[in-house]
Amino acid sequence: MLVYIKPLSIFPELHSDTIFGALTFAIKQLYPEKLEEMIKEFETNPPFIISSPFPYIFNESEQVKFYPKISLKLDNAKEDYEIDDVKTYKKLKYVDEEIFHKIINGELEEVEILNNFKDYKVSNGFLMSREYDIPFKLSENIIPNNRVNRLSNQTEGIFYTSGREFKNMGLFFYIRFNDEEYVPIVKAALKYLKDRGFGRDVSVGKGQFDYEIVDEDIESNADGKFFVNLSRFIPNDNDLANIGEDSIYEIGSKRGRSSAGEIRKQIRFFKEGSLFPNYGDNYGKIVNVGKIDPAVEYGFAFAVKAKIDLGGV
Repeated sequence: MLVYIKPLSIFPELHSDTIFGALTFAIKQLYPEKLEEMIKEFETNPPFIISSPFPYIFNESEQVKFYPKISLKLDNAKEDYEIDDVKTYKKLKYVDEEIFHKIINGELEEVEILNNFKDYKVSNGFLMSREYDIPFKLSENIIPNNRVNRLSNQTEGIFYTSGREFKNMGLFFYIRFNDEEYVPIVKAALKYLKDRGFGRDVSVGKGQFDYEIVDEDIESNADGKFFVNLSRFIPNDNDLANIGEDSIYEIGSKRGRSSAGEIRKQIRFFKEGSLFPNYGDNYGKIVNVGKIDPAVEYGFAFAVKAKIDLGGV
């Protein structure tokens, strides 16, 4: 299942774990009797797996999806290319779907991109195979808000929140279902979130969105010996035993805070765009965090099989 989101206001930054947290919150409101059973399923065999959201650009006639730049062994390349091109390339966050699919199908390597860098278009941290007739922009903004005493209705000061603004852009993410029973439950949760909004600032009109659901999954390469990860991936013991020298990844970390103010334990994860050997079906786990206010941290990999030859890079 492919979900397109069109932000209607200032929007928070989202990843697979925050999407899961929002869906869990919505399911708790709509199906409270189902939540405990669902969490137990995630501890053994996840009923569904979520990717992180990525940007897409659009106008009336065209729509183009972007994926994270795949981590490859750029520093080991033997070709010669311009240093400025390398610096620009390393700062890029996303590549368009044409580039992404060529890479996972073994039809394009980073070396080829850099040796022909002038044939590509770069804009706002996005690498494009051609120039699209879509003026788009993603910007981070800090917004002042008035703090109002609800009893006296008097303004008591100003606080600041941050968010993202989109021009001719939206977000998309995938959900794969291992248990079809959860399809209507997740769809109902998305409708609930549309009415409520994403993030903690929904009371001041932020995080509002519209959405569209398409019955579609991303194409993988069935012959791929690797997989590209499209989510925040917390490895389990089996994953750690199978991640070898051919794995190329970036590590991130987070430490959340509960609504009660409890600081939860730090979680480390592999970032989106990391590359691993294809050794199984499900990768990752959920992690129990918090003692005063128990919660779970989502960390399953959204794997896309890729036919990549690391020997040439």
